[in-house]
Amino acid sequence: MPLSKPLSPSAPVTGTRSSQARPARALAPRPMALALGLAISPCALPVLAQGGALEEVVVTAQKREESSQDTPISITALSESNIENRGINNSEDLIGQIPGVSGYDSPGSRAATAINMRGVSGGAPANLSLDPAVALYLDGVYVGKQVGSAMDVAEIERIEVLRGPQGTLYGRNSTGGAVNFITKKPSGEFGLRAKAGVGNYNYRQFKGNLDLPAIGTAGEGLGELAVNFGYQTRLRDGLYDNNSPGGDDFDEMDRQAWRFAARWSLTDSFYVDYAYDNSKLDEVGALQQTVGFTAVDPAGNVSRIQALQGTLAAARGWAQIPGTDPRISERWIPSLQETIDVYQQAAARGEGRADEGMADFTPRSVNDVDGHALTLTWEAGELGFLGDVTFRSISAMRDLETSVFGDLEDIDSRQDANGIGAYSDLVHLTLAQLYGPSSGFAYPVLDNMWNAIDSVGAFHTKQNTTTAYEQWSQELQMVGSTDRVEYVLGLYYFEDEGEYRRNATFAAPLNGDAAAQNYDNATEAWAAFSQATWTPGWMDERLSFTAGLRYTEEDKTIDYDYAEVVSPFGITPARAVSRANDFSNVSGNFTVALQATEDLNTYFRYSTGYRSGGFNGEIFDNPYEEESIEQFELGLKSDWWDNRLRINAAVYTYTYDDLQVSQVKTDGGAATTQITNAGSAERWGGELELAAAPLEDLIVSLGYSYVHGDFEEYPDVCGTNVPITCIDGSNEASRASPGTQLTASLDYVFARTHIGDVRGYLQANYQDDWPENSLWSAVISGEPVIYDRQGMDARTLVDARLSLENIPMGDGVLRVTAWGKNLLDDDYPTFAINFGSLGLITEQYGPPRTYGLEVAYDY
Repeated sequence: MPLSKPLSPSAPVTGTRSSQARPARALAPRPMALALGLAISPCALPVLAQGGALEEVVVTAQKREESSQDTPISITALSESNIENRGINNSEDLIGQIPGVSGYDSPGSRAATAINMRGVSGGAPANLSLDPAVALYLDGVYVGKQVGSAMDVAEIERIEVLRGPQGTLYGRNSTGGAVNFITKKPSGEFGLRAKAGVGNYNYRQFKGNLDLPAIGTAGEGLGELAVNFGYQTRLRDGLYDNNSPGGDDFDEMDRQAWRFAARWSLTDSFYVDYAYDNSKLDEVGALQQTVGFTAVDPAGNVSRIQALQGTLAAARGWAQIPGTDPRISERWIPSLQETIDVYQQAAARGEGRADEGMADFTPRSVNDVDGHALTLTWEAGELGFLGDVTFRSISAMRDLETSVFGDLEDIDSRQDANGIGAYSDLVHLTLAQLYGPSSGFAYPVLDNMWNAIDSVGAFHTKQNTTTAYEQWSQELQMVGSTDRVEYVLGLYYFEDEGEYRRNATFAAPLNGDAAAQNYDNATEAWAAFSQATWTPGWMDERLSFTAGLRYTEEDKTIDYDYAEVVSPFGITPARAVSRANDFSNVSGNFTVALQATEDLNTYFRYSTGYRSGGFNGEIFDNPYEEESIEQFELGLKSDWWDNRLRINAAVYTYTYDDLQVSQVKTDGGAATTQITNAGSAERWGGELELAAAPLEDLIVSLGYSYVHGDFEEYPDVCGTNVPITCIDGSNEASRASPGTQLTASLDYVFARTHIGDVRGYLQANYQDDWPENSLWSAVISGEPVIYDRQGMDARTLVDARLSLENIPMGDGVLRVTAWGKNLLDDDYPTFAINFGSLGLITEQYGPPRTYGLEVAYDY
């Protein structure tokens, strides 16, 4: 492969460059036979160059500018027009848009998104003590947690999605891959970009970006200063009616993002870039629909509704006995009837997107994220045997604050003036256990229970958490090239601190009233890395070898502080402990790349990566180990038919050891996230991307991905009775990501007129069904139970845009666009929770059909 050049801030990357001038093809287009045997990958939709040829996207995935077609990595690069067409504002919007990339938004939270890649799962995104599996970068700065990672980003210029372990250049927590968000740099010339739009559900958006003329001249006096400003806001009413009194509608949108960037060019070879970004949201969360219930007994023979009906019959019998507790007939029996009615309605409705719901406590999230980044670049030029060298320093700070409050289901259990309501079934079953021995007569423990119902309530779930998180990082890079070698040397330092405050209540009042579960955690890590590509001159300069290594050390600490729990049955003492652990890892890669012809590149890549171990703050004193991955990949990148047809493909296999799996568990009667090192997995798959320009104004793209394999080892699910009974977890656990994904799109300029160009864009994204969690399990009456997974249904989402663009208006151009998303109104779940012994099964759903109109102006 031809040598590329170091990333140079002196000329901001435009994102695309024409491949029209490449030499004529020396090989007939026959790799299609190979492609048909591969599973396919995301396609970054190119734009047309002169003469109808496809343009190449320029990427900086390896710390230097190079064509994505010349980069021996499985990578999808989205240009600015791709991002506009797909409506991408944040990392959550990538889910389902690119084959091989899946994930979900955490139920009950907003902008806490788990990104999965090639079947490698990010786990519970709202858990502050869990690190991601897919590394997210914003302008070269690593984002340390999944909490708040999907906030809107103002003025995205390019997105690079790197699949497979990226342990050398991207370091820890990139076992699945990495995603780079690159924003626009100051141009130094006056420019204005503005967009406003409206849509159904009272959707409103505004986006504005301003570039100011540069002040001064590089190399003279104080040099040249150029700045730009960006702002965007998105607002929308709720998608689902909230029928509870005083509650705002579910799944609304209220987001803002700001960005300021400055480039100070002291000389032609020394630059200072500063960027500040801020994102906020204040939204009512998605409707968490109750779609079913777990059985009461381990064998699964007695349903919740049957148990409640039996309890109602017993309560009526006790109420007939003279002198028994009058609360049975006055409060309990009417409440039982309400609960049975609500449960029967939920069971009858079952799965499928509802139009409305209810909540005791309307779910709301408030997030605020700030970031500062300072990048110093010195293009030192020729330095003897070191070659052409560029030095770079990236210093960054980021901080996050979140607040999450409200229900994780849609049952309103609030009581009326007489104390009657749809109590949690566990409250009813507990009352039955208490009344049974006395045949309905009152005694002190029952009085305690009713007093707790009055003071706390008898609802199912209530979240109440706050998170504060700060990170600081420093990276030093030396990027150089000689006649035969391209290399990168680097040092990296990272530290963070988190504070998590939780006062959640589940199955009130049985588990107390919002007892505090708090923890503080911290990380300190450093790494040294290097990567070099050697082109020895063999085979007419067409063969190259790349090798890289990274050594990492990190220290993790946590301070648990769990308050005492006061329930109707007694007091659980407070607990507190501090823990610390250290981890180290050597990750690397080795690549052999062959440029078979001017337009056909192949590569073989071996790469490793690891994900940090640590301590799970959501379960007291719960450590977990680091995970590691080892992958082999064979890839092909090619252009055909005078650069009108592009075929890229990759196949891979990986071994995944001690992988971290997140599960929702009921710990002490409260729903929480358990992190388990699941053993090992061996998986394989592949990607294929096709793009063709059969006509000068038409681009057709197709992408397909496939991944196969579940778990070779998975922890058994064991009971507590003696003798202990266990269920083999390896035979039951499944990979929590779709096996097959497909995307197809058409981008066509129908007509070019003196008024403007008529352009249409149509895209369809398909994902087959997959289990939402690797395993749902519980221990009931001392026996282990494995529940059926809900399964995320297969879905086909069709989006479209129709624009009249390039309309002359003064010195700028205007664009008017009608758009629609999920035009087939596909009814698809995005995640589900089985609450185990707490009884509920819930699902959240993706948005219904949305559409609107936008106007954009570019000066």
